Amino acid sequence: MNVLFLSMTFPDRVNPERGTYNLEFCAALARRHRVSVVSPRSWHEWLDLKRSGGAYEASDETRGYRLPVAFPVFWYVPRLRPQMMGRSIWQSIQGTVRRIAEGFQPDVVISYWAFPDADGGLHIARHFDIPSIVIAGGSDVLLLPKEPGRGAAVRRVLCQSRMVTTVSDGLRQATIALGVPPERAMTIRQGVNPRLFHPGDRDTARRQLGLASDAEVLVWVGRMVAVKNIDLLIDVARRLARTRPRLQLHLVGDGELRARARQRVDAESLSHVIKLQGAVGHDRLPVWYRAADVTVLSSLSEGLPNVLRESLACGTPFVATDVGDIKEIADPTCSRLVASGDADAFADAVVDVLNSGWRQAAAGGTPRTWSDCADEYSDLLEDLVKTRVAA
Repeated sequence: MNVLFLSMTFPDRVNPERGTYNLEFCAALARRHRVSVVSPRSWHEWLDLKRSGGAYEASDETRGYRLPVAFPVFWYVPRLRPQMMGRSIWQSIQGTVRRIAEGFQPDVVISYWAFPDADGGLHIARHFDIPSIVIAGGSDVLLLPKEPGRGAAVRRVLCQSRMVTTVSDGLRQATIALGVPPERAMTIRQGVNPRLFHPGDRDTARRQLGLASDAEVLVWVGRMVAVKNIDLLIDVARRLARTRPRLQLHLVGDGELRARARQRVDAESLSHVIKLQGAVGHDRLPVWYRAADVTVLSSLSEGLPNVLRESLACGTPFVATDVGDIKEIADPTCSRLVASGDADAFADAVVDVLNSGWRQAAAGGTPRTWSDCADEYSDLLEDLVKTRVAA
């Protein structure tokens, strides 16, 4: 079967850490089907790269998987009305999609993120008269529907797609609440790559990263954007450092708020406690998880973040805010959940985990893999195509 995957969240050589979960998913699916990826890049992002003399190319990891990926420019007018975004994506990428279709006639289109990505996916599906699947990842169905401009557009895309898949049961219920018929919404959880994410020796990992063997290491991984609430972690680190001089918080990732976080760390003289590591390639993340005593996540909103799955797969417990559907994987023997925004409770939970020695419990589970995820999608794709042929 020929699967066209559409999402603006996908790695490239300049941003190898962007949407690595989509890369892993597509690579697993490509072991069963032919998969071609289209990942639009906004015109202002493309223009910044062009000015620096660069161009979008597949990441080394994508090349290793031999996945074909195209990065067309997504042209749109700033402050464009939401109802026009899907058409703008389609107009921007249709030349690319038609060229791909010359030797790759798609049987189904899968879009990650309900809006605007899946709006473009709907246009592709209508052009080729094929089923459209949208993967809802979190904020696209939890936060965007609350916005006056985009809310109606999100509901339209979800309800007009042939199937909506979600990464957690809670998100499935959220899509149903937005009007999606229950029979067209199903949970298919993401996975981890067991070749990368597995337990290992903590001291070895720390030597590889140049970290002290006796440090108390907290690791955060993600995009530095407002919904991740990095300020809470800075508050937590400041509190803990007063009584735990060996504590270190390593922020692994990049984003629009990195400079702001750096300014605050410097202004509060916390640079000896909080280290901004920048973006790290997907293949280097397991070393960080293994080196950590605790993985931390302070988000205001989430679906079911794969960061925490990866951490557990590497044998590292986590402390996270109790948002979204994190509770679905929060085993009380190796994780703690606290109320969002409560720095004192978060700090107390971190201390509990540091003092409890939960690494053995975290390493004892059997992680869900991307192959498991791809198997479920394969069953879904076969059913959709058979139903279409019968109709």
